[in-house]
Amino acid sequence: MDQRARVKALVLQMEQEMRTLDIWSSVAPSAEAMASEFPFCYDTLQFDEWLQWVFVPRITSVLEGNGTLPADSDIASLAEVWFIEQGMELEARPLVELIRQFDQAISGEW
Repeated sequence: MDQRARVKALVLQMEQEMRTLDIWSSVAPSAEAMASEFPFCYDTLQFDEWLQWVFVPRITSVLEGNGTLPADSDIASLAEVWFIEQGMELEARPLVELIRQFDQAISGEW
């Protein structure tokens, strides 16, 4: 499996896992929240919101448009900390592992 196929599969699995965890929302954040200039929109969105409304669409758009994937990624550690803070460490372990695999796939470590 090439890198793009691996990344696409992981993003689809992340979405499914978020749905399983019931953290996939049908209500989009406000335009103001989405317009944050801070990394991960940390001042306006929760991590799971950023993952759903920013990360997944951007990576999907890159894949569908045959754009250039990022050269590296390191969001698993952020995911781990956030889910611990939310008291979801055990339930979110599969999602965090998928994010870790994404980081590895992007960084060419798989």
